Amino acid sequence: MSPQTNEDYLALLRQGVEVWNAWKAHHPDIRPNLSFATGKGVAIQGAKLSGVDLSRANLSQADLSKADLIGANLSEAYLSEAYLSEADLIGANLTAADLRNADLISANLIGANLNNIYLSGADLTKANLSGADLVGAKLIGAKLSGTNLSGANLSGANLSGAHLVGANLRGTNLKGANCSQANLRGVNLQRCKAFNTDFHQAIFTAACLEDWHINSGTNLAEVICEYVYLQTNQHERCPHQGTFAPGEFTRVFQVPLETVNLTFRNGIDWQAFFAAFQACQVQDGSNILTIQSLENRPDGVLTIRIAIPIDANRLEVEHFLNREYDAQLEVIDKDYRYQLQVKYEQVATYRQQSANLTEILQRLAEKTVNPAQTINVEARRLVEPLTPYPSNQGESVKNCPSGNSAIAPAYTLEQKQRLTDTATKIQKLLQQLDQTYPTNTPLEKQRVVIEVLERIEQNPILKASVVEGLKGVQTEVLKELIDHPLVNVLLAALEEYQKIQ
Repeated sequence: MSPQTNEDYLALLRQGVEVWNAWKAHHPDIRPNLSFATGKGVAIQGAKLSGVDLSRANLSQADLSKADLIGANLSEAYLSEAYLSEADLIGANLTAADLRNADLISANLIGANLNNIYLSGADLTKANLSGADLVGAKLIGAKLSGTNLSGANLSGANLSGAHLVGANLRGTNLKGANCSQANLRGVNLQRCKAFNTDFHQAIFTAACLEDWHINSGTNLAEVICEYVYLQTNQHERCPHQGTFAPGEFTRVFQVPLETVNLTFRNGIDWQAFFAAFQACQVQDGSNILTIQSLENRPDGVLTIRIAIPIDANRLEVEHFLNREYDAQLEVIDKDYRYQLQVKYEQVATYRQQSANLTEILQRLAEKTVNPAQTINVEARRLVEPLTPYPSNQGESVKNCPSGNSAIAPAYTLEQKQRLTDTATKIQKLLQQLDQTYPTNTPLEKQRVVIEVLERIEQNPILKASVVEGLKGVQTEVLKELIDHPLVNVLLAALEEYQKIQ
């Protein structure tokens, strides 16, 4: 006959774990009700208690080690000094249960509900509480060495004086928790949320702080710390050598204001960023933002931490900055494409001029008269309207200074020198770009020419030299001075510099 009341179930349980487990195996669909039962000191190691209702039961000092308590209801149960080492409590409900000084070594509490539980002085060494709900839990002086608390919710929990050496708190929510005087040596706090958390006099030596989140309400006063790691697996030690001076950890990591962290994984356009930053200042009508720090990690990820007033809406500021940054990137991209189009049109104009000159040369080649004499006359007719020759045009080429022999003798010594200097600088620039850019296709050649013009424009000294060098001379002369296949493509664009006064 099956038990009917919780006293009947308790009597069955007192007969021993073998009797209980055998009965449970034959009645898998029955969910025994042991609520309010009194089983103080009962020894039921390895008992099959999954799904059992043990709410408000008195099981203090009971031996439930290795027991199967998956999904069991232990809400408000009294389990102080109970033995639950290696017990399976996955998904169990322990809301407001009293487990003070209980033994939970290596217990499995994945996803368990531990809201407002009493675990002060309990031993949870190497227990697994990943994803567990520990909101408002009391863990004063608890032993949590090597415990897995990744993804657990410990908001509002009291961990003062707790021993968490080597514990895993990756992604754990510690918002508003009391961790004062806790031992966090070697703890993994990666992506941990510690807003308004009290770490007063806590030990942080060798802790991992990669991407942890704190705010101005996070108390780091009198933290004890020799060094920390800014990346997992003990990478990026801080400080790189030696140890923190007393109080230095607090000065380095304490956030004076609420912060917004902007992460750039594929580089940053500083022009777009500062435009977005300024737009945010204007949006709020006052200079409320300050760049607090820049963190450039070895993997190329850049994080900019921006301080804002504690009463500002952090999410709104973050969304505005990201949105404005993307908008500024689009504006810069459009402007760049416009400039590229203008330069492309300039190159197209030169192409047409070059085609016309080629046609003239072809026509001259078909004539039977002296080719050298004819070409000289035609060429002069083409260039004379652009740049008249000086009166000393009969001067011999051999009288030109060394290095200027390719320059037409019509120019003064000063003009020749300036033109030679300009040609040398452009030649050097073209050779530098040869190392970076391919020039196999017409489009690639155009890109190199555009890059030359960009660099001239970006270098005021070089631009002034080019403008000065081309005063009163023909750009055609550069053909003889610059030994590069792209010199012809450059000519039309360089003529624009002769218009600069």
